[in-house]
Amino acid sequence: MHQLAGNAGRKPRRALRRQTRAEVTVIHMGTQTAGVLRDLSPSGAAIDLMGNFHGIVGSQVKVKCDGFCTVEAQVRWLRERRIGVEFDPSSNTAAKVHAYFKFYHREPLVPAG
Repeated sequence: MHQLAGNAGRKPRRALRRQTRAEVTVIHMGTQTAGVLRDLSPSGAAIDLMGNFHGIVGSQVKVKCDGFCTVEAQVRWLRERRIGVEFDPSSNTAAKVHAYFKFYHREPLVPAG
């Protein structure tokens, strides 16, 4: 299978993502950075950051959605003021993501098949 030049080295997404817009706080080693959740799946998310973030790929973070939940994640990629995180698969994150869509979105999240 050949890859487009812009996608070389990237892994294909494992789960369907839904666009969203929710204010979050990314916590890395006690430092909090405000952000906006841009897309979300049961396994991860992309977040636009509003301030300085000193984490690197592989950093452990907590993502706190104001008034909803906090999930643990690992930074998978960084681009300018946007990060991609993968949620801790041993937690109940998938249930939290489904609950988010149930209460805040009309369209249900359907797992990739």
